[in-house]
Amino acid sequence: MEQQAESPIIVGVLLFAARCIVPLLLMLGVSYLLRRWGLIAEPPPPPPNNGANENNGGQPGGAHGKA
Repeated sequence: MEQQAESPIIVGVLLFAARCIVPLLLMLGVSYLLRRWGLIAEPPPPPPNNGANENNGGQPGGAHGKA
């Protein structure tokens, strides 16, 4: 009888890396390059929030279905 080699485990690890890790590294690399070239800018800061909402007369929690 033939003995089965241990290579299927290594092949499985390589296929996992090729399917999951390599595309992740490609996306991170493209993102880094786009930011470095200035094609992707940082988002502007959010507007100041004074704790009041325009739709509920200045009362907090008005967006939760209260009439």
